Amino acid sequence: MIRWKFTDAGLLLLSLLLAAGLVWIKGQERIDRRTLNGIPISLENLPPNLVLPDNWVTPNTVVIVQGPRNTIDLIRQSQSGFYVDMSKVPLAEGETPASVILTSEMFLTNLVDETDRNRIAVVEESIVPRQLSFYILPWDITQPQPSYENLEAGANQLAVPLLRVQKNVPVTVPLRGDPPGPLHLDRVRIDPPEVTVTGPRQAVDKIKSVSTPLLDLEYISLENPLYLMPLPDLEQDFGVRPVEKSIRSVTVTLILTKKGT
Repeated sequence: MIRWKFTDAGLLLLSLLLAAGLVWIKGQERIDRRTLNGIPISLENLPPNLVLPDNWVTPNTVVIVQGPRNTIDLIRQSQSGFYVDMSKVPLAEGETPASVILTSEMFLTNLVDETDRNRIAVVEESIVPRQLSFYILPWDITQPQPSYENLEAGANQLAVPLLRVQKNVPVTVPLRGDPPGPLHLDRVRIDPPEVTVTGPRQAVDKIKSVSTPLLDLEYISLENPLYLMPLPDLEQDFGVRPVEKSIRSVTVTLILTKKGT
């Protein structure tokens, strides 16, 4: 059996080393604050008919975090960020923007260990900018993207443009047969003559027109030249929807004349 013998000087030195170690450990566990600069703000689960402008640069924010010094030292600014779940944002179709306040729940770091993550707290009032204002801008994809430079943002706010992908497509009415007796079809008037559809870019690119059900001319008459024709289920058939959700049908007016007049 090995027995260790310590002199008084050795015991004193050992005590000093242990005390120094405890001081170092306590120093590492001391609650500290640190300012993180250039923290990106990312948008997740954006509706499929909305896109950010092509030249949009991911905005950054500044935030102060607090926690044990040894845990804060593990945070990498380049791997941290605020993540906004857009599926939870009530986006408005009108001119009034929807607003979101950045919170600690939206802040994610590179810390893998859950215990380390729970040791870090965000000083929410330190976030600059802290409020996001989302503006929906109509974008006819046959035209250049609209400008967003004049969007207003107040103090500690950031204006975020969301382009609504859309396109005007003509409405067609397929006809069959000829008018009965002496009637002659001069022309067809459709109201509205086109609808504005929105949806994923690929789907909006693909759709060229919208067709009503077939109209059989054999059963028309001068007394009833107006027909309310339903539009198809655009979402089911084409993966798009009308921008004006109330548009579900069109009015078809048949301009009829009598043969020989």
